[in-house]
Amino acid sequence: MPEYQAYTCDSVGNVYDRIPFSGFSHSTLLSAGDSGSSITVPLDGTFTKTEMRNHFRPWSRIIAIENNRKIEYLGYITAPPTYRRGSNVLDIRLSDAWAMLNRRGAWDHNATNVEEWQQDVSGSLAYQGAMAILRGRTAPAPPSADLPITLPGGYPGASVDRTYYGYHFETVSDVLSDLGDEGLDVLLKPRWATLDSQIDWLYQAGPAWSSGTSYEFFVTAEQSGISAFSESGDALRVTNNAYRVGEGSEVDMLVRSNRNLDSLYPLLDRVEMSKNVSKAAQLNAMSAQDLVLFEHPTYQQEFVVSGDHAIAAGDSVRLHFDGDPWMADGWHERRVVKTAKSVPGPNFKTITVQPTGGA
Repeated sequence: MPEYQAYTCDSVGNVYDRIPFSGFSHSTLLSAGDSGSSITVPLDGTFTKTEMRNHFRPWSRIIAIENNRKIEYLGYITAPPTYRRGSNVLDIRLSDAWAMLNRRGAWDHNATNVEEWQQDVSGSLAYQGAMAILRGRTAPAPPSADLPITLPGGYPGASVDRTYYGYHFETVSDVLSDLGDEGLDVLLKPRWATLDSQIDWLYQAGPAWSSGTSYEFFVTAEQSGISAFSESGDALRVTNNAYRVGEGSEVDMLVRSNRNLDSLYPLLDRVEMSKNVSKAAQLNAMSAQDLVLFEHPTYQQEFVVSGDHAIAAGDSVRLHFDGDPWMADGWHERRVVKTAKSVPGPNFKTITVQPTGGA
């Protein structure tokens, strides 16, 4: 049986207190922030009004949701709680670490004139992302720039050279997005850093990153372990001629493109602006990655598993079909790109999977 607990923590992950709750919903996405997470807290007299306002200060507090001694979700409070007289509850909006990375600059905050700052970084794509997080959490204090994100080190992969310029005023999430355009996947995994006293997010990253964990489901079997399987898709971003536009203007503009000569589709151009990129090799890598990501339409599947199932974003699944009127017989390999859960309600977890690549 699920044994949920919720805690308030400060902005660097130190646990304050356990809090009552009457419901929550949360989601985890690979290489992106969550989508509309929240928690509902009853006004039951556990805390005084002053204590409540202290517990639920926006941005200063992180809510940790634990299930059977494992952290399921961590979210910053991103707005003052919503209170409606007569309801006797507070509705509190939450967003995971990506929300803070959207608000934290990926430059040297010690630079006197940030627009003149620049830095050359050499290392793998995962190392480039880690250095952006490191710059984002390094600054004079106050106010505190600390982030409860652990960078484990040891980032394998081909080394690339990147120059970062202060005048672009990129946030950490901007840098991670650009690296994603080159093939980097990022998962910020919530966890106990020190049991019962401190939480953090563990940075896990790499090209087409996978947790290494795989699950098999026989979808058409009578007791498959999953339900409510569905498939949908989108072909609006399919391309076979990808352009990336970098720094410069008019005839001095840096442009690189790649074309898929074996495409099954008529010529479909795609132009992406990357005005903060000044290296031809980086633009070329981005346009080549666009051809991989958008070579075919996106085929996205969703299904439901038990809420206690260990499956998580970044895991792999193998789905077996036999006699389905739409899905081809045999095994289909996919990776988990999103998980979502809501309590109270049925103890279910919704899983979204995709093939690698797709538009």
